[in-house]
Amino acid sequence: MAGGGADADLDARSRADVRQPEPGAAPARRLRVLLLPPQPLGASATHIPDSGPDPRDLERRLAAQGIDLVSIDPAGRLFNPFVGRHPMLEGLDPWRALRVMLFERRADLVVSVMEGPAAPLVLLRRLFRFNIPIVLWDIAPAERWQLRKRVQDFVVPRVAGVMTLSSTLAPYIAQRWSSTKSVTMIGNRLDTDLFHPVQCPVQCPVQRPVNDYIFSIGQDPGRDYPTLLAAMEGVPIELRLRTSRQLAPGADALANVRLLRERVDDRELRDLYAGCRFVVAPLSQTNNAGGLSAIQEAGAMGKALVVTDNPAIRDFIVPDETCLVVPRHDATAMRDAILRLLGDRDLCERLGRNARRLVEETASPAVFAVRFGAALRRFARTT
Repeated sequence: MAGGGADADLDARSRADVRQPEPGAAPARRLRVLLLPPQPLGASATHIPDSGPDPRDLERRLAAQGIDLVSIDPAGRLFNPFVGRHPMLEGLDPWRALRVMLFERRADLVVSVMEGPAAPLVLLRRLFRFNIPIVLWDIAPAERWQLRKRVQDFVVPRVAGVMTLSSTLAPYIAQRWSSTKSVTMIGNRLDTDLFHPVQCPVQCPVQRPVNDYIFSIGQDPGRDYPTLLAAMEGVPIELRLRTSRQLAPGADALANVRLLRERVDDRELRDLYAGCRFVVAPLSQTNNAGGLSAIQEAGAMGKALVVTDNPAIRDFIVPDETCLVVPRHDATAMRDAILRLLGDRDLCERLGRNARRLVEETASPAVFAVRFGAALRRFARTT
């Protein structure tokens, strides 16, 4: 078990960004904040407990802080020519932009999830004399997709600021757009009630016995599956890899690798985490925090991790306290870390406990809502 000093450092780091109201401070005025997602959130649907994250949980927590979060989904097929396309395109919805500029002029802030929903507002706001601040919530740096790159180049310099998942995006934004725009790291939010340490149930889709495999998951281009597959050579346990990514020919023929291509819901995903020995997150270097969801879901489940070093995810791990970190594209180092965890159950348990605690104290719904609410108040108009 880690010593008291290490645990104290982990506590201090995990609580560093959570700001509590000053004692005796005057009540802040109530805010109306518009949230523009790139695709429909379905927040009006009836939520079934334990079936997945509650889409209205954040809204309720912000309301308790005096912030009314109003989500406006993109229009349907009749009005939005980009319905069903990539989220960046669907978010460009011009009809929603007109609705906001004509009928939501008393709002205090517009939050655009990614750059798409903000683009028509930025383009037309002078024409409509729309002076409400616009802020981006998250941005995935575009390097190859020229259309997305042009949209970002148009939008980012013209908004009030950006709320990012990781701290590494602040210097990237400053360098790419020579911008002094306000950049606030708000981190990520995870349903720690849904993802929590549990025993794999009898109906678990991974089938018993449990703890007889290691698990990896992810679809984004930042996953380094070639290195992971090379690292599995000679490892005496099965890897279950859940991805829709196209892998190298022959990957599905490896004796100790089982590819899971079928879609799973949140509860089935939780059971896959619950049944594994530990989780491996093989990453390439990216500007965005690729792999963050898998890292935090595994941590919330109390699972140890082997993680490839990538500056974009350093805000969310503590090497040798919540995970083992290996160099990029180093199959030998990854294999050694996997074998180390296979041979040391006490280390697995310690890393898993610390990972769960870090996620609870930095990404739980209650903690995130406080941090997010504070960021919204900093960006909102004051008159």
